Amino acid sequence: MEIPSFKFASLGFLLSAGLFFSALPCSAAYVRGELVWKCDFTPDEAAQYGVAGCRPDEAGRGASYEANGGAGGDGALCFLSPAQDYEIKISVKPDVPLAGLLLVEADVRGVGIGDGVRPWNGAKVMMPFTPPGKDTQYPQTPNETGSFDWKTWSMVRDFGQPEKGPTLVLGLEFAAGEFMVDAVRIYRVREIPDDEVVPPAVNEAAALIPRGAFAGRHNPAARRGTMVGYRMEEDDVATLASWGANLARLQIGGTEMIKAKTQEAWFAALSNRLDWCEAVMDRCARHGIKVVLDLHVGPACVVSKNAANILPRDYLGHEYDPSDLVRAWEIIAARFRDHPATYGYDILNEPSVELETWRGICRKVIAAVRPIDPATPFVVEIPSVTDKARYRLEEKNVIYSPHFYSPQELTHCGVGTANNIRWSYPGYINGVWWDKEQIRVALKPWIDFQLAHPDAPIMVGEFSCILWSKGADKWIRDCIEIFEEYGWSWCYHAYREWQAWDVEYTNDPDWAIDKWIKANADTARKRELLKGLSHNKSAD
Repeated sequence: MEIPSFKFASLGFLLSAGLFFSALPCSAAYVRGELVWKCDFTPDEAAQYGVAGCRPDEAGRGASYEANGGAGGDGALCFLSPAQDYEIKISVKPDVPLAGLLLVEADVRGVGIGDGVRPWNGAKVMMPFTPPGKDTQYPQTPNETGSFDWKTWSMVRDFGQPEKGPTLVLGLEFAAGEFMVDAVRIYRVREIPDDEVVPPAVNEAAALIPRGAFAGRHNPAARRGTMVGYRMEEDDVATLASWGANLARLQIGGTEMIKAKTQEAWFAALSNRLDWCEAVMDRCARHGIKVVLDLHVGPACVVSKNAANILPRDYLGHEYDPSDLVRAWEIIAARFRDHPATYGYDILNEPSVELETWRGICRKVIAAVRPIDPATPFVVEIPSVTDKARYRLEEKNVIYSPHFYSPQELTHCGVGTANNIRWSYPGYINGVWWDKEQIRVALKPWIDFQLAHPDAPIMVGEFSCILWSKGADKWIRDCIEIFEEYGWSWCYHAYREWQAWDVEYTNDPDWAIDKWIKANADTARKRELLKGLSHNKSAD
């Protein structure tokens, strides 16, 4: 899937600036209404939609139609890719008009499905459509990796009155494995009040996850704070310290770096930004706050609406050249190695790159900087891979850093390419009951990482929930409680940046997305953040 992209920007910046907004319908919970369209991939349907003759190529990759391959012995589509570098997709044009608020369900099965090359790759049940006068959107059901028996993936989406589509797209996009689709159903959506929603009795997946070592207490080695952007004058830093924060993740970014068109312009902008960073770090040192320096805008990186800092290949397929990234960190480390506020070097914000390539890049950066600064930890973000335990670096003194925004339909409601439906938390979101235990399930890859590498510290570099999502305060509370249980450091996104993330802002009574106001009293989101930051004292 080709996504429009922007050079030298960052997804965090775009979201912070409030770009890519969409309208917000207010709602309760969603259940199936009228069945609009379905396909069971019977032989007749397979012939009708032109998929009956599908067969894999000689290399054993591609799509095939299996007349008896479905869960009930009926027809199914099977997508098979032995490697990550292959894309198999089939488009089906439903023969009825599709518009408005719809529920899409697909019965699917997976065998050894690997991680996609990019965050949006992987097993696909997608419904692209083009709103009038706007770019094409690519909504898809939440997916998963690994092996799983027949189950139903779901997605609720407001398609409006599309200019083009929606079209059903099924397949594997730059991910290895076997993916089968037995049936797809599309319903109109019916809304019911929240108090009529019945949650499941138990989350069986969460029950299997080991509990954290710090349940009922707090890790004295952990630090707690916020992501910080561009408002960090003396009074801002003093206020953050008064909240109880002892950690700040400081963005090395800014407009100059985003707009830089050449190598020389980017490094000039970096130098200017580091002058500003040093002033902020001096203030942080005076107020007892340690700083993780976050390279938020990488050299020669691309950002899309779906991912920050995509490390591109050139037209010949050559890998990203990390020379400028290495040079940038040599400059940063030489300047800040002895600063009293320096806590860590975050190599690159939200890298989107093949995993082995990223490991090699991190090792080159660390090897170049260690002679300059042998002591400061590196902060490494592992890209979108499920089995994170396999990707620990051999280098010492490394902090591993997830960013957590799940489910994105809740946390980014109305922002970017996320859905524009205002879900409730706790509650069903795209067919999954989301509560504290489901957050635990979503964090399982990092829990597994910790179990495999108990000596490797974890710092959640970003987590947040947009201010108008119903239950955003409860989501923040539940995240912090789980981070504390497993003894992780964390930074809330973000302090005095874009108002929609800022816990000091609230919304008007009608929950209009462009009507946030500075709150006169502590918001519910701020109360949960302050409660979490107070654990810095209890851990002393």
